[in-house]
Amino acid sequence: MKLGIVFGMILAASFICGTAPAFAGFGAVAYDEANRKLGFASNEETQKRADEVATKECGGSEACKIRFRSGAKSCSAFAAPEKGSAWGGSVKPNLDSAKLSALENCQKHTKERCTVLESACNK
Repeated sequence: MKLGIVFGMILAASFICGTAPAFAGFGAVAYDEANRKLGFASNEETQKRADEVATKECGGSEACKIRFRSGAKSCSAFAAPEKGSAWGGSVKPNLDSAKLSALENCQKHTKERCTVLESACNK
């Protein structure tokens, strides 16, 4: 009897704790090149929501444009130098490859040293 109660409590807790949507896994990166503002979203329920979050984080202005998007089970990274308008982004199956690719993409557009400003993986 006690084992059944414990199992029931564990099952109930898993439902309560597991409130995240099963298909959350959309991301977006918005960037305002002129003002160097970045907006980054990951693990959102829909692509529309990811776009909204990234644009809002970027500042919400017309200059904040969605530069790239990421889907479920993918990782994205954004890199830029300390000054200038160059940037690089990437979406890859794992975080390390996304970061490396973002750095390489950024370095193609500048002689300055690029650094990864933000990165994340979707569910």
